[in-house]
Amino acid sequence: MLLAVLFVMHAQDGSLDLGALEKLLKQDRAEAGRMIRQRFKSEELANGITPFEQGTRVLFAFDAGAGKHAVRVTSGGHEIANLRQVDGNLFVAIKEFGDGAGMVLDYQVDGKPRRAGIPLEVYKVNPFVQAPPGGRKGELRDMGEWKSTIFPNTTRKWYVYFPPNLDPAKEYPVLIATDAQWDRDWIANGLENCARERVVPPTVGVFIEPGQDRPGNYSNRSFEYDALTPRYTEFLLDEILPQVEKTVKLSHDPAKRALTGMSSGGICSFTACWERPDQFGAALSFIGSFANIASGASKREGGHNYPFLIRKTDKKPIRVFLQDGSNDLDNEHGSWWICNLQMESALRYKGYDVVWNPGNGFHSTKHARRIFDQALKWWLGSQ
Repeated sequence: MLLAVLFVMHAQDGSLDLGALEKLLKQDRAEAGRMIRQRFKSEELANGITPFEQGTRVLFAFDAGAGKHAVRVTSGGHEIANLRQVDGNLFVAIKEFGDGAGMVLDYQVDGKPRRAGIPLEVYKVNPFVQAPPGGRKGELRDMGEWKSTIFPNTTRKWYVYFPPNLDPAKEYPVLIATDAQWDRDWIANGLENCARERVVPPTVGVFIEPGQDRPGNYSNRSFEYDALTPRYTEFLLDEILPQVEKTVKLSHDPAKRALTGMSSGGICSFTACWERPDQFGAALSFIGSFANIASGASKREGGHNYPFLIRKTDKKPIRVFLQDGSNDLDNEHGSWWICNLQMESALRYKGYDVVWNPGNGFHSTKHARRIFDQALKWWLGSQ
């Protein structure tokens, strides 16, 4: 009974503590089953829940209906987990995976697939991207809406992270991040936690949403991020960064001015450095879309051209941090995994300072969050 009370305390926010649940499954399976049914809808359980992750520990649950059943989770025909019956129809398993595990899973009931093609990608929790202990001391300031002239007929929200104890006389490194609508909080956490731990010096973060034609519709995202043009770089240099420098001094050493982004934001980060290496010295690209998205009228104008441009162009004074997973997207625009492999190969062939972080993941930011402190240390740790 004490375990059940402890479990309720952990679960009051609507989440599950899988460590506590695992103990409860050993002592009171019926109670554990009741709590799982409270957390997941009946239709989710009837189809097999999407694997519920806490770090590298994962919960599987399936309501197989009345009768005796054998319920398993498999990958490529191999058993990953054998689910145990915890009440009349509910079958459950909790499994610990290795850090960085990535695979496609199926639920099988009595040897027949019941739900297939479920992606699983798990990592140890990275404290550097969690809320700083005691709360964030720096300020993530909402800068309101920006109406661009370089990208006419668009508006966007944008934000600036100011480190604690801002010194008006000091020049700060700056990290510019795309897709502020999704990634600003955990990146700001990374900047503050890494500075607290002296992994990097205090750094200003600039977080910018893609252009919108109406609130919440990021209609201009691909046009801004995927095209091989200097336009986004001009937008940063002519419109955004001068506004930031009204409040804080930014370093003008390209080595201390970097961009980061996920997916199309990743290629955008590289393009800014490629176009203006005198202004931006490092790109931190995660699941970068170096594919033929911006194909244009010719059907061949997209980012898949970069590996060949890199090989044919004089080396530029930029550094590149690349990450991708072997289960990333593969569609009409290209294979993200192959495109990133080609980027790494071309950069290395040409003698660039490039770090390649391959994994088993999908088109998600999970791996990015796991290694973000490593990326910041690579960029600024020796400066």
